[in-house]
Amino acid sequence: MLDFDVDADELRRVVEELGAMPKEVNASYNRALTRTAATLRRRSSKGLQSELGLRRAKAIRKRLKSIRVKGSKSGDYRKMASIRLWYGLNDIAVAEFKGRVSETAAGAGYSGPAGNHSFPGAFVAKSRGSKRRTIMRRKGRRRLPVHQETLPIKDQVDVYVEDNIFDQLESIFWHHFRDDLERRVAYLRAK
Repeated sequence: MLDFDVDADELRRVVEELGAMPKEVNASYNRALTRTAATLRRRSSKGLQSELGLRRAKAIRKRLKSIRVKGSKSGDYRKMASIRLWYGLNDIAVAEFKGRVSETAAGAGYSGPAGNHSFPGAFVAKSRGSKRRTIMRRKGRRRLPVHQETLPIKDQVDVYVEDNIFDQLESIFWHHFRDDLERRVAYLRAK
């Protein structure tokens, strides 16, 4: 899990520059965290869909969670709330990927944006939920049960998140924080 710490000195500098009260700072900080998490989830979802070659963003969106960790409300900038983003990195079923599945002499194969993969002893069938062609494998010698074959995504997701998503985190947070705090200060001063 990647961590991002808000620079307390930078936070203090922005607060003093705008002349904000501690209550306004806490509210803006929490709102900026929430908006930053939502922005990162949205960008991750869209980016990973194209990076992995998935048919729908839903396959990756349900694997993204944001977890809020409560902090103290004492005004100590080092102990404020934080947000964690969780990425589910389990393998994804072949049916979720763009590409082509085919029967081979040894079993079944997949070729597409996620690379070329072969599955010896497997076969091509339609999946129950999506009615798409996918690769299945029997669990024993009998006809049933069968399960869908999956493709690994962990390495690609790790690289993409570190290179493309995490780099933007600081600028996104400061944009949301500064924008919200400026509006709160202007609103209260206008009263």
